[in-house]
Amino acid sequence: MKYAEISSRMRRFFELPTSPIAVKINSEKALDELTPRRYCEMVRLSAAHGDTFTFAVDDLSCASAELALGFEEPKYGEVYPRITPADTKQVSIAPLEKADFEPDAVIVIANPRKIMRISTTLSKIFGKAVSSKFKGEFAVCGECTAIPIMEHTVNLSLLCAGARMFGGFEKDEIAMGFTLEDFEKLAEGLTRQEITSALCGCLMDDLPANVIDSILGLGFIKGTDHFSGRFGDEIVRLYTPKDEKGKITSITLHVPVKFKNIEAAESAEDVAGDVIEDPMLYQRRDNWIDVALPVELGESINRLVMRGDKFNALVTQGIEVLLGHVGRFKRKVG
Repeated sequence: MKYAEISSRMRRFFELPTSPIAVKINSEKALDELTPRRYCEMVRLSAAHGDTFTFAVDDLSCASAELALGFEEPKYGEVYPRITPADTKQVSIAPLEKADFEPDAVIVIANPRKIMRISTTLSKIFGKAVSSKFKGEFAVCGECTAIPIMEHTVNLSLLCAGARMFGGFEKDEIAMGFTLEDFEKLAEGLTRQEITSALCGCLMDDLPANVIDSILGLGFIKGTDHFSGRFGDEIVRLYTPKDEKGKITSITLHVPVKFKNIEAAESAEDVAGDVIEDPMLYQRRDNWIDVALPVELGESINRLVMRGDKFNALVTQGIEVLLGHVGRFKRKVG
């Protein structure tokens, strides 16, 4: 999965107001000409405004970051957390979707409610509780960067006075640091949750008659929990998932692509991310690859079908987009 796709999926699923931030220690990018500033400030600017930075120790105005990021060895006793050995020459920061390097750490900034949702999802995916080491010091540089890199774990930080006073962090913001591997696993887990929810249709008997008639009029036939119809060479399924309020405000169009065995499907899954782009969803199911397109209706389906042309156009355009991606996917995998 590409970094831009991971960032988009995380922001959409958790409603994140800012971008996840990619951090690379000892990158090979050219140094920027910078006025000395704090590491936490650069991270916050990158998240909120899309700025990118590549800096050396002389570009930092915070001694804590010099130690935590491994630019300098502590002179008076041990310091924790920090990157060891202290052989860092430069660091690059960028919004994850803009990163042209492989990150060593990824940092997410959000309010406590959104971080709670991330933590809950993490615990379900990894099968264990999220741990946290924080002390109100060395927050973004140490707790969100050094700990994930050195201890290969996710870490939650309540930030520090420096980040809040000088780094631009809001009073209701906290942060979480990840290794790239853990962040990618989280994004993959979201894909499974998204497509599972998207392919959960309500029973056809729960739909109003005018909704059923509108969908049948587009060339579908009615099943138990979804509609299906042949469009070109593909069988397209249409699902009507309910939102948290019990309303149907979106539909999902779905094409299952069959492969001769599980091994072939696994190989196809490896290249799917290069062809099937956001907001499309995909997952492997035994020797099948499910390709789906959620279509937001903008209002309840009951109201939309009363304006038949608009509903028909949304579904028709969705089918065209879905079939285009499925066709490119099949050609890519041979």
